[in-house]
Amino acid sequence: MIKKIVTLSLLAFSVAHADMTSFYKDALKTLQYEKSYNLYETSNKTSQSAVTYSKYANFTLDGAYSKTYAQYLPTSSGSFNTTDISLHDTLDLFGKNNYKIQTLRLDVKSKKKKLSLKKEQLFISLVNMVALYNKTQMQLKIHQELYKKQQKIYVKLEGLAKNGDITALDILRFKNTLTTLQTKIVAQTQGLTKMKAELHLYAPNQSIPRLTQTQLLYTKKDFLAHNPQSDINSLDAQKLLAAAQGMNKRYIPNVTVGISYEKLDDPTAYGDNHSFDVAVQMPLNGGNFKDAEALKVAALSKQTQSVEYKIQRKNEYIRHYQAYVNAKNQLAILEKSLKDFKQSEVTIEQAYLKQYVDFNTYLQVLKQALDVKNQIIAMQTTEHLEATIINTIASGKVYE
Repeated sequence: MIKKIVTLSLLAFSVAHADMTSFYKDALKTLQYEKSYNLYETSNKTSQSAVTYSKYANFTLDGAYSKTYAQYLPTSSGSFNTTDISLHDTLDLFGKNNYKIQTLRLDVKSKKKKLSLKKEQLFISLVNMVALYNKTQMQLKIHQELYKKQQKIYVKLEGLAKNGDITALDILRFKNTLTTLQTKIVAQTQGLTKMKAELHLYAPNQSIPRLTQTQLLYTKKDFLAHNPQSDINSLDAQKLLAAAQGMNKRYIPNVTVGISYEKLDDPTAYGDNHSFDVAVQMPLNGGNFKDAEALKVAALSKQTQSVEYKIQRKNEYIRHYQAYVNAKNQLAILEKSLKDFKQSEVTIEQAYLKQYVDFNTYLQVLKQALDVKNQIIAMQTTEHLEATIINTIASGKVYE
């Protein structure tokens, strides 16, 4: 039965992989990862436009009104009104705020890499859940088959008991063993129901796929080429450097241009006043350079962490790859021994029914055969799981 499962898995390689991809894509839609990112991207572009606009359109409008009482002649006096209106625009002619746009662009890239990291984590989480579901499903099947087979043995034992060939105690022990197996079947059935419900929370319209990949289709280099966490760290360093550049440019002057209009009711004046002014404002805060140096040091600190993230990624690959190789090697050994264990099941059954061996010996052989079958399922599941993770990450499809 186990060999049949293996054969079917190999034949269904490409189809099952497509199913897992479809399941994962459906989960992405359910969680609305892309929608959240698109909304952020739109907001970021609006912020960039606002920075660009404010470089040349930073207007201020001032207005003032005053009433003045004056003595014009020794024998006469009066009052007059003064109305002042001025419009000024502060211009960033030297691009001192360009770093803000650069920082916003880096924010978009960083957000995209964070999305890639979330996608990768989601995929690994889902594929582990699916692997456990597949494993439990196969284990349940062999337990159900064993239970049905042992029920038939139990009927034969009841016949032997009537003839006095075996004791009532042997019948009771056999029945208790069947009860234990039945309890395990019930628990696994309920576990599958729970896992299925949890998986359908992510992809309600998808059937749960079967993992069947058995070969690594990509190299270690392909896997290491994708490292979202390292990319995020690199972009964070770039943002700190951009902020430092902006701090260094604080000394660059702002240019303010304006027009003013002054309306006078003063009878001794020569009419209203109109003016155009240009002003240059140059900050002289030396602390800005110190702040810029601090940001550069922080950026260098971030850059050094890239080595750590690259090592972590290599460790991830080693962990997945070694688990895959170990499962593949163990599977080859276990499958070779399965035929012998199946033969021992047949032999011990006949010997037990003829009372050549006692119940403990019979149970021990059955348990050994069952353990081998479960180990094959466990190793097969691990092989499929690790191959799926390595292939999908190395291909870059998980980030699409």
